[in-house]
Amino acid sequence: RVETAQGEVVPGSVFEATRYKTAMRPETAATVRDLMVEVVNNGTGTRAQIPGIQVAGKTGTAQVEGNDAPHAWFIGFAPAEAPRYAVAVLVENGGDLGSEATGGRVAAPIAAEVLKALLQP
Repeated sequence: RVETAQGEVVPGSVFEATRYKTAMRPETAATVRDLMVEVVNNGTGTRAQIPGIQVAGKTGTAQVEGNDAPHAWFIGFAPAEAPRYAVAVLVENGGDLGSEATGGRVAAPIAAEVLKALLQP
């Protein structure tokens, strides 16, 4: 529905939610989630771990044109079993680490801090 600034429902703007498309089968989604959990638990994304909360994620390093340092990135969500929040962190040209940057070293810790702040009781 659409509401005015005063909270009144605009006539003709109430719609029933319907599923548009399914991106993938539930079994496939569960497999991808489990692989992303493994990245955070034992792979390149361990710096995204949050004690007591299972985070799922994927790290990456993207080459750029020329001699500039690569971009470092991390995408993830938490809690992995019943996601409430998803984040994407991109650190251009590796931030302070420059050409030594990776998504796991630079972007994953930032994602962990954001998720911690969002998940605080």
